[in-house]
Amino acid sequence: MTVYVITHKKFSYDLPRGYTPLLVGADYNQHVPGYLNDNLGENISSKNKHFCELTGLYWIWKNTNDQHVGLVHYRRYFFSHDWSRHTMLLWSFIFGKTVSPISEGLLTHFLEKYDWVVGTPDTINGESLGSQYKRSHYVGDLQLAYDAIKQLYPEYLSDFDQVIYHNNKMSSFNMFYTSRKQLNKYCQWLFDILFKLEPNIKLSNRSAYQQRVFGFLSERLFNVWLHHQKDIRVKYLSVFNTDNTNRKIIFQRAVNFLLPKQQKKWFSN
Repeated sequence: MTVYVITHKKFSYDLPRGYTPLLVGADYNQHVPGYLNDNLGENISSKNKHFCELTGLYWIWKNTNDQHVGLVHYRRYFFSHDWSRHTMLLWSFIFGKTVSPISEGLLTHFLEKYDWVVGTPDTINGESLGSQYKRSHYVGDLQLAYDAIKQLYPEYLSDFDQVIYHNNKMSSFNMFYTSRKQLNKYCQWLFDILFKLEPNIKLSNRSAYQQRVFGFLSERLFNVWLHHQKDIRVKYLSVFNTDNTNRKIIFQRAVNFLLPKQQKKWFSN
């Protein structure tokens, strides 16, 4: 098995056995010795500014044959328990315990009982995923995604409606661990839809952030796909950000929040 760690740059983090860095956007991001690159073999590396980690997912799908496969980020990993973020913060900062990525052995063990390991759903308070998307991005993109699904996979329309407009939770970041069989099914569905709607999305007048539209859409679509799969078993695990388990970073954030501006400047010198 391999857990691919998506990154756009060199990073320093002690990865567990079985975790492999994969440089995305390798067509234009600086290569790092020892990292895999998403511009080798069959690839969409040139689309990285719009597809984000999906250029890495596409490369994994088309160029690897691991029996079990996972995708995480250079700053985000699965924890071995389904804990709240506040609990992990207490564990790492107050009690001085280490929050570290789940081992490959435990991930493999989970797949003896489950079909997918994904992140514990985040709750958007007071609004649906569709409402949140409208507030944060270009809402017309959701309609284009709906239209693509209607043409290609109409059996998913009710799932799209339920997940996007009648639900306030989603597993974020396109992170997962699953079997090759499940990966192939999901990637075929996802990229069929994204490539179908891609020509209809105009990016020229958008900020660099809003041009990452296919990454934003795919996070929601992953949840639509999971909702439709009535016969699969899903294991949820907490996702942690390494910045949020670094005691120095947490302490500095607390200082920045609590101290007046002049004291912040004095403290940081």
